[in-house]
Amino acid sequence: MVIRRAGRDDAAEIAKVSVDSWLSTYRGIIPEKILKKITYKQRTTAFKNRLDDPQHCLFAAETADGQLVGFINGGRERSGGYPYDGEIYSLYILDEYHNLQIGRKLVRVMAERLLEDGHESLLVWVLEENPAKEFYKHLGAEPVDRKYLAELEAFETALGWTSLRKSLF
Repeated sequence: MVIRRAGRDDAAEIAKVSVDSWLSTYRGIIPEKILKKITYKQRTTAFKNRLDDPQHCLFAAETADGQLVGFINGGRERSGGYPYDGEIYSLYILDEYHNLQIGRKLVRVMAERLLEDGHESLLVWVLEENPAKEFYKHLGAEPVDRKYLAELEAFETALGWTSLRKSLF
């Protein structure tokens, strides 16, 4: 598995991982009417914009034969309302590549990048019923906050690491 900085040319593959992951992970967690609105085209455009935005840093996980199977997107904590300066905006891995330590490797690379950029702590928001919540807790994240997302009709939880230097990913 290769973890590398994602480029604009990766937008369509990242969008595929994002959409496929949303459909498999969030079915039964968020209403079907919301899932039906998600398209590869819309997500490709969104990821092209993120890849053009210096606020966003994206890393891709790729198999030896070049298939993009996961990604992480992060940067500066966006709200300014928490005592954390870095944030994971999204992390998705295709279902068939779960439990292969890819998520841990992606989080480690993002944490290293955030440290290089001067960030000392890290926050991630995750839907409460998303199994990934336990993954983040296993990596040492502690609960920080909870809020309702009306657009998804679901609750999400913020989890955080107060010190990236002390965290073992």
